[in-house]
Amino acid sequence: MRSSIDSKLTDLAGRMSTIESRVSALEECKAELDDVKKAISDVINDSRRNEQWVRRSNIQINGVPETKGENLFNILKSLADLSGYSLNTNTDIDFVTRVAVRNDSDGALPKPIIVKMQARYKKDDFMASLRKLRNLKASDLGYSTSLNRIYVNDHLSAHNKYLLKEAKQRAKQKKYQFCWVRNCTVMVRRDEKSPVLYIGSEEALNKMT
Repeated sequence: MRSSIDSKLTDLAGRMSTIESRVSALEECKAELDDVKKAISDVINDSRRNEQWVRRSNIQINGVPETKGENLFNILKSLADLSGYSLNTNTDIDFVTRVAVRNDSDGALPKPIIVKMQARYKKDDFMASLRKLRNLKASDLGYSTSLNRIYVNDHLSAHNKYLLKEAKQRAKQKKYQFCWVRNCTVMVRRDEKSPVLYIGSEEALNKMT
């Protein structure tokens, strides 16, 4: 009987050793997996920052009707004149174009105008001037048959557009009074006495309680 018990104990000790080895291997795999996850997260975050960085001197203008043979430089000059901003289309602008809207498959909305300024400070000055035009309409630019409102914003990356959309929805649900974008960064504030919350990630969105 003693021999049988000793044999079983030896067998059990062997199995325990095997289990411990497997647990140790699993822990090593988990540590490696955590490192890989962090590396992937860092790459994604760097890519998102770079995607926004290349747009740092861009302005997005929504609501301007599209016409055949239009001159976008002339449209920008008209906007600048209305706002009182001194714009030299030959030296201040790198390029201007229209871009397709991802969720507008039927083409109901005019494509936004994207203008890249030659310098970041010119972009900031031009935007500040344009934002003084309250309730700007397409008719103010000579589109007499259009009732479109014209909006001027930072040219956000796809990820920051998603964060802005989510922040607006949560701000409405959670009774936040303010949700805005400054220098391509989404920000919210519950009221005038509350601190500003910077929305740069999904984790930041979850802090909107």
